[in-house]
Amino acid sequence: MPNKATVRGVLMDATLAPIASGKIVATLQGSDIFDGGLRVVTQQVEATTDAQGGWSLDLIVNGEGERAGTTWTIAGYNQYVAKVFEAKSLFLASALATTLGDLERSSAQNLRAAREGNAARLISVPDYDRYLALPESQRRPNDLVLVKPQ
Repeated sequence: MPNKATVRGVLMDATLAPIASGKIVATLQGSDIFDGGLRVVTQQVEATTDAQGGWSLDLIVNGEGERAGTTWTIAGYNQYVAKVFEAKSLFLASALATTLGDLERSSAQNLRAAREGNAARLISVPDYDRYLALPESQRRPNDLVLVKPQ
């Protein structure tokens, strides 16, 4: 069973007002090598925003395969089903909770690190013990761990 990470955010309109009853749709697409065999991976997860525009999704960590060929696309829709935003090529490197903003900032580096092995990953955590609590298979000696208290 793949690990999951909780990704959260707030859906807002152009005036920075929260959008209640909006929809967030996350789509995982790609392929990767697991247990010596190539697997096509796809999943779609949805959430509805609360009265303050807040949302959270538990998404499969796509940094656990051998080739890192999968990425997430997350799109937000207002209550009238008009697209508000779309973030592509998002890469979850570990089973740590994160915000959409942090995920957007770290995805390109972490995808590159997963493909090249010698590049450092950027992992954001509220405290270092949370990083140490990850299974050893999800930690790497060259990880850059950013402690960002919430």
